[in-house]
Amino acid sequence: MKVRTDSKSIALLAIFTSIIIALEIFPIVGLTDFYTPIPNFTIDWTGIPILIIFLGLGMMFSVLAVGVMWVFIAYRNFSGAAFKLLAEMFTLLGLIIAKLAMRNRKVSWKWRLVVYLVSACIFRSIGMYFGNIFLFTIFGYMPVDIAIGASVIYMPWNVLQAAINVIGGTLLYQMIPESLAIQAGLGKYRFGSEGKYEEISEEELELVNDE
Repeated sequence: MKVRTDSKSIALLAIFTSIIIALEIFPIVGLTDFYTPIPNFTIDWTGIPILIIFLGLGMMFSVLAVGVMWVFIAYRNFSGAAFKLLAEMFTLLGLIIAKLAMRNRKVSWKWRLVVYLVSACIFRSIGMYFGNIFLFTIFGYMPVDIAIGASVIYMPWNVLQAAINVIGGTLLYQMIPESLAIQAGLGKYRFGSEGKYEEISEEELELVNDE
């Protein structure tokens, strides 16, 4: 698996990671953060740029973005950062498994969305079921039996958050003009024939946009 090292990809990673950090550090209740009936769980948009990074820049960059996000949360709320890290990593694990399952197959982006959605929801909900049990006993000082019961309550909300991340991120990614995706080297336009980004002329860009 090739890891991007070009300045264009690193700059894009920095931009999207900055968006993730801003969404975490400066949440706006009712706009970027929404309270739920269960304690210490909000629905947010943080996972959407992570999904865009995954689709456009690859697995390694998306994992790196989650790691940077964890650092910026952990310095002010270590326990919250632990929950967030596990949740996003389980979501990414589901996406990675789905991507590997569809490797070398011709699948439309709509079917990819369905596969990503199902896999991410399953991995996040089940992964966080066990993750919450572990973290509740550490940070919440809960007995294991109470932690098990509490963890079940969070499962549907983790499914909802995973669905928002995958659907929102995929739809926004699909809205990126093809000419811009080519210039940025996103997704399938990653490498040219020699492993480098291809530069295309304005005339070629116009032809792409006209198709």
